Amino acid sequence: MILVPNRSEEYQLKILNVLEEEDLGLSISQIAEKIGLNRNSTAKYLEIMAEKDLIYKREQGPTQKLFYPIRRSKSFEARADAMVRFYQTLHAALFYDLLGDTKKAREIGYEMAKKGVTELYTKQFANYEFKFETVVHLISIAVGITYPTPLVKTRVHRNPKDKNSFILEIKNCICDGMKEYKSICEIQAGLFKGVIEDMLAPQKVNVEEIECRVDGAESCKYLIRKLEEPTDS
Repeated sequence: MILVPNRSEEYQLKILNVLEEEDLGLSISQIAEKIGLNRNSTAKYLEIMAEKDLIYKREQGPTQKLFYPIRRSKSFEARADAMVRFYQTLHAALFYDLLGDTKKAREIGYEMAKKGVTELYTKQFANYEFKFETVVHLISIAVGITYPTPLVKTRVHRNPKDKNSFILEIKNCICDGMKEYKSICEIQAGLFKGVIEDMLAPQKVNVEEIECRVDGAESCKYLIRKLEEPTDS
């Protein structure tokens, strides 16, 4: 007796074959196009397969997911852990031990925005309208994409005390609550300020970390406030 795969099994087999050819991962829409199926049905099959550990799912921000062959899962986890440890060690050696000034990282983060980070983010979100409200949310998404570990989560909400400001929260920030890694939070503050001001020039903003895991908080939070009157640098 010859067993013929049902429609569901047929599409799941197609998905496996497609992913094996793409080590860089594919989005739901990309997979749907390659297997000739609508996006909703493809998403359903992908979630089923991920739950069964037939494929590996990696979240790239709150709305973007990429899928890989299951053999890539361990290499991703190992690489992500190594990258985080390397980044932490770099910050501890440079800002905590050598310079003895974690706040210097804020200036470097601001300059990084000028040296190309803003351009990277602008290309990533080329189809969005750049205004204060949207840019703050885009920065939140970008943080989730930039970090090498899926454990880092971001959330943005308007500050109830000030209509011209937002609070950006980073859960599981890789400062890990360690004072020698505090410069990680400082460099983020500089990046946020530099990128937002570049996108909204000549508008100026103030970025202040109001809670930090280093100080015992559950997450790291930044108050991002639009200044009423743009000022010259």
